[in-house]
Amino acid sequence: MVMDKIALKYLVITGLKEIFREPKIFFFTLLFPFFFLAMFGGMSMVIDPSEELGLSFIEYLFPGILIFALLSVGFLGTSVPLIEMRQKGILKTLRTTPLNEITFIFSQIIVRLILGFMQIFIFTILGFFMGLISLGNIIPFILISLIGLVMILTFGFLLGGIFNKTELASGVLSFGMMPLIMLSGAMLPLHILPDVFKTISYFIPFTYLTELFHQVLLDLDAALPIYGNVIVLIVISVAIFFLTKLTFRWT
Repeated sequence: MVMDKIALKYLVITGLKEIFREPKIFFFTLLFPFFFLAMFGGMSMVIDPSEELGLSFIEYLFPGILIFALLSVGFLGTSVPLIEMRQKGILKTLRTTPLNEITFIFSQIIVRLILGFMQIFIFTILGFFMGLISLGNIIPFILISLIGLVMILTFGFLLGGIFNKTELASGVLSFGMMPLIMLSGAMLPLHILPDVFKTISYFIPFTYLTELFHQVLLDLDAALPIYGNVIVLIVISVAIFFLTKLTFRWT
């Protein structure tokens, strides 16, 4: 199957316009995470740094806020629009046109990669000027963020094929994002949580992404070495990709 480059370009432009035109998706995928960053940055000014970790409030939370931003793109900005297109019959109609499936799928991936990279770029600039990312950590930070973005997008497409209704998906995904981030150690150190939550964290893919950020940016210890966490994230991404191919529904 040959990819139609003209159709791909048109679909990417159309997809970006739809994201920016839809107020709820635009707010939660691009704006809301920065409200979080501003709020926690302000709180960090009045909360004393942790004596145990030697870190300020915002230093520890910064990677978690980025993960939240990428989850917003992957869940609310990917799953929900796909479900809406299925509900409206758009996906079914596309299959009756000369447009091949590969072109459509790649257009959706490119749109989300653009949105995700916008988040990563802005967080990198803000993190650098806030003193949260050193000059030597900029490239590792971007690479880790991109690995995390790819994994999160595979989850977004998987969930977009599982849910049938946008209202249900929006509610479940919006409600579920924060517990996932909390249990991954992105908002609270895992060692202060009960053992049962520590055990649960090992089954949450975002735990390994959080640990990667903490290892690179904060020089904190983790259960796995850096290369081990990278391998786990890549394996998870590949596994979810193939699972998505098996479960995705066009109608």
